Amino acid sequence: MSPTPGFLAYRIKHLTKVNAQRRALSQPLNRDPQTMSKGEVQYIPEAQMCGEPATCYNCPMFNYGRTCYLMGPDVKLRKFTYPPAATSDAKPIEYWPCCSAWRPGSPNMGAEKFADCILSVETLGPGWINAPKPGQKMGGANCGGKSGGDDCDHYMTDGDDKRIEPTAFCRVLQMDVENGAVCAAWRDDDWLDYNTGSALLAELENA
Repeated sequence: MSPTPGFLAYRIKHLTKVNAQRRALSQPLNRDPQTMSKGEVQYIPEAQMCGEPATCYNCPMFNYGRTCYLMGPDVKLRKFTYPPAATSDAKPIEYWPCCSAWRPGSPNMGAEKFADCILSVETLGPGWINAPKPGQKMGGANCGGKSGGDDCDHYMTDGDDKRIEPTAFCRVLQMDVENGAVCAAWRDDDWLDYNTGSALLAELENA
């Protein structure tokens, strides 16, 4: 397939610039949150994660592949791959939905259920997390990118590969945390916010 009009077709020589931009976006900034407690960020330890990253697909409030119990019938949530097929300048990336209210458990596989008092999208901040590769059994978020998860920018290690470090320093909690844990302060520069992810999902469904 030909490159998308108006977009640069990246080559090897461009990767150093892309890596530099990602490194700059991941640096500590003055706008980063102040030190918080595990309770304030709803920290879930690795032992309660069942060996999986956090995503709607392993949350009991998810009406499987459709909607969220807390957010109502108008908020569509499902994983997707974008671009849907490889092009000469881009490879497909798989994105998994999640929000700050995530809890470990099995999703609802039956008829959709909704809370009596629906929370707003802004309150829960849903978005989409890119997986290391398409076709994973489960993708989503955790501190260090363990078990197929995407790592958090607040998880600080001395080495180049966060995934191999069992624990590391968290900038938000100001303490060591477990690689496979997760919390509501999870952040990554590849995160697709709700508006961006919803637009891509709508584009795929209308194609």
